Amino acid sequence: MTAIERQPDEAARKESSTRKLLHILDFFDDSHPAWTVEMLMRELGTTRPTTYRYVKALCDCGLLAPGAGGTYVLGPRIIQLDRQMQVSSPLLKVAIPILAEDTSPVIGSTVISCFYGEQVLSIYVDKRDPDIVIRMERGEAFPLIDGAPSLIILAHLPPYQMKKFYNSNAAGIAEASLGASFEEFRKAMRAMRKAGYCVGYRLNPLVKGVAAPIFHDASSVSASVCYVRRADITSDEDLNELTALTVRAAKQISEKLRQFDPSANKGLPTPRMSG
Repeated sequence: MTAIERQPDEAARKESSTRKLLHILDFFDDSHPAWTVEMLMRELGTTRPTTYRYVKALCDCGLLAPGAGGTYVLGPRIIQLDRQMQVSSPLLKVAIPILAEDTSPVIGSTVISCFYGEQVLSIYVDKRDPDIVIRMERGEAFPLIDGAPSLIILAHLPPYQMKKFYNSNAAGIAEASLGASFEEFRKAMRAMRKAGYCVGYRLNPLVKGVAAPIFHDASSVSASVCYVRRADITSDEDLNELTALTVRAAKQISEKLRQFDPSANKGLPTPRMSG
């Protein structure tokens, strides 16, 4: 085998190694807050030296830290990154002032969500109604088929991503009454896309929420904004107003994001080629 023939194999091996290293972070949750190297070896299917190398790399950059009893826990760097996101995220810097200007009493809570992989994560929640109960607390992750903030993002994904998502989630999509076939699913998403918003109540029957997409360029969805109100006090007129306010806020945020100039922000330097 020539050096040129080996290059793709080497690149694939490095990508696989990187994915496994980062996949370690997915194992940490409420029921499994601490992991030993032996536990990680079993989950990853890797050797002890390789697993130690992964853990050391994550510890060196602060994403993991030593815990009690020979375990490892999430590291302090995550807190630093969280704070950095709160103070310098272009999305939050643009969106929060716009949401603050919406002072209508029909708004019980506002939620901004982003997505990665096949899940949506709440990154900002502002509860205005002290009696409102919402499931999408900040930091909570939900599948792309659960809740208005998730569905409106799903509806605006490119066709190839939507097809890929359907192929791996057909049963869940049918269970959520979003279509028993890909054609039905695509039709439902097309209708939602045409409307420009999604009204949700299935995830939490105690509230009604309206979500609209946020775009970082003309056609690329990056997030969603959702206005929520308690279901027991929501009239048809309230829901209509909530819808109009949500759609307007999403458009304003999208317009501001498209105007964002990273070179004008000292906290976000312009990317440069190495060398």
